[in-house]
Amino acid sequence: MSNIQFDIEWTDAASRKIEKLMPKAKGPQAGAQGEREPVLALPPIECLPAEGDVLFLGPRGKQQPFIVAERQYHHEGGGDWTIVLILDLPDED
Repeated sequence: MSNIQFDIEWTDAASRKIEKLMPKAKGPQAGAQGEREPVLALPPIECLPAEGDVLFLGPRGKQQPFIVAERQYHHEGGGDWTIVLILDLPDED
């Protein structure tokens, strides 16, 4: 049986934009630096976005577009895999 993990990585520009939209929270479930990463839900693996797809992320009513710049597969051994989505900002012409 396969164990599939998901991860999101950001380009510098996309990272700055998502931090403004969804700042790290402080609270009891915070990590080592006292901050908790915002929660982003991904679609099921059958619908996982491909390169070039656009995701609208952010709080309700303030969603902004992010493009899937790259999708990587990392085999961790045995049936363990990590799928990484690298998100960037769409080109603004």
